[in-house]
Amino acid sequence: MKLKELAAKLALELRGEGGVEIFAPAPIEAAGPGTIIFVASARFAPMLTRTTATAAIVAPEFAAGAKCPVLISANPYADFARVIDIFFPRYRPAPGIDPSAKIAPDAKIGADASIGPFAVVGAGVTIGARAILHPHAVIYPNVRIGDDFIAHSHAVVREGCVIGNRVTLLDGAVIGADGFGFVESAGTLVKIPQVGIAVLEDEVEIGAKSTVDRATLGATILHRGVKLDDQVHIGHNCEIGEYSRFAAHVGIAGSTKIGKWCQFGGQVGCADHAKIGDRVLASAQSGLHGEIADDAVVAGTPHADMKYYRRYAALWWRIPELFRRVRAIEGRAGIKPAE
Repeated sequence: MKLKELAAKLALELRGEGGVEIFAPAPIEAAGPGTIIFVASARFAPMLTRTTATAAIVAPEFAAGAKCPVLISANPYADFARVIDIFFPRYRPAPGIDPSAKIAPDAKIGADASIGPFAVVGAGVTIGARAILHPHAVIYPNVRIGDDFIAHSHAVVREGCVIGNRVTLLDGAVIGADGFGFVESAGTLVKIPQVGIAVLEDEVEIGAKSTVDRATLGATILHRGVKLDDQVHIGHNCEIGEYSRFAAHVGIAGSTKIGKWCQFGGQVGCADHAKIGDRVLASAQSGLHGEIADDAVVAGTPHADMKYYRRYAALWWRIPELFRRVRAIEGRAGIKPAE
């Protein structure tokens, strides 16, 4: 594809020769002739003076230093993602229902759906247009799903759950499994019935092997645009605000409320009934609890403000040395060491 054609598809300003051929996008460190790269930060801008890439998508302030033709973008990373979509269209099976799929007689499937081998759609289910159920996906009874839904292999949506438009479930994701609720009684554990549902609003994506538990009563809710990485767990009766993103192995205990646009690093754990504000950033392996204000940046277990945590972390490795020095001072002063 010629660069000028790509510029037209992306609706971006072209500076330089538009007749050059682009064959693929590439990371900046592995670029070569025929590739297009992107530069969004000053850290990588010097590489524009020596890259062998044929073209680059750049922020306006980096255009002058480039030795190759450039496309000017207010968000080079996002536009580079669009380039990847153009050159590598996502796999989409042809519409139709495989003969081995099991569809309940009263299920309603929208136009242009693709239902793969051994997929199961239960009684009373409604699925919108252009849905894709890959092999072995299972939709339990009385589920309602919007348009452009994608369930990859072995994804499961349990009974009564509600899913919006343009929702994607990656392989093995489970929506609406029972919440973890038991009470001690007469020397045993009695299961608390989990009779609520899980609700995923529009544009939610659930990673492979991730789980969103149904509520004990009411609903577990993931609002619009929430993104979960692989192996993330959302407990019963949680509510996750719009466009929040959680990396792999995050675990959110029940009845936690999390605001909009939050970002949690890998293995963050959150205690039950916590209340997390909007745009909270939690570093990997943080342990969250209680209430956290809007725009907080936290780290550590239990969590602390990032500025405090960095000072604490810097001192952590010096504790043995400091202990020895205190003991030496006590010895010179004739103070008996504490037990």
